[in-house]
Amino acid sequence: NYNIWRGAILMALQLLKDGKTFADINSEEPKICFLHGWGGSSSDFSLITNNFESIAIDLPGFGKSKEPESSMNPKEYAEYIINLIPDTVEVLVGHSFGGKVAVHMSFMKNYKNLVLIGSPLIRKTPEVTLNLRLNLYKFLNSLNLISDKRLEKYKNKYGSEDYKNAEGIMRDSLVKTVNEDLSELLPKIDINVKLIWGEKDVIVPLSIGEEANNKFKDSQLTVFKDAGHNMLRRKSNEITKIIKEL
Repeated sequence: NYNIWRGAILMALQLLKDGKTFADINSEEPKICFLHGWGGSSSDFSLITNNFESIAIDLPGFGKSKEPESSMNPKEYAEYIINLIPDTVEVLVGHSFGGKVAVHMSFMKNYKNLVLIGSPLIRKTPEVTLNLRLNLYKFLNSLNLISDKRLEKYKNKYGSEDYKNAEGIMRDSLVKTVNEDLSELLPKIDINVKLIWGEKDVIVPLSIGEEANNKFKDSQLTVFKDAGHNMLRRKSNEITKIIKEL
């Protein structure tokens, strides 16, 4: 029964010292911190975490954790999370949005390894026609020729599923996340980076993983030919193996 399974997951979560954020912790001295993607939760890693002494976070605004008081970009998420996790953590594993947070965390503390799974490290160029139309709508809105309501209606119609599903503070956080480009930061990372990508990823295309792999000082890219963006369950054994070999 799904509800029973979900209830068991929630019961296993522990409230962290901020009194707002929950995490799945299976050790008093976790060595690995797992950070989920946008719209996900710590349970996304449920088939992987039990293989390690680990902590998997419900990032603020996701899973069981409360929303932040104001919108946050990935760097601000990193600053918040790094103060909540134990000093014993040596490895960061981030999927999608969680990978962006992990990159920022790697500049704040000396971790041993980064594992980034389908993470939007480099900003995609928006579809030209869609971008031009949106800019036109924004311009007309600035001239009061179309209403805020009509502009929002356009964004809701043509925006991503994540954008449509987000509201208020979380929508503002999503916009900050999407607009961020880490191209200039990647060459400055001194630790080993494992990149894991699905060849069929249409959310964060493989080309971004390949470009990122060329920017890091020390990185290896593993591509799963029969996987897309949300591979954590389907490819849990393969991902576990890569982490164990660190």
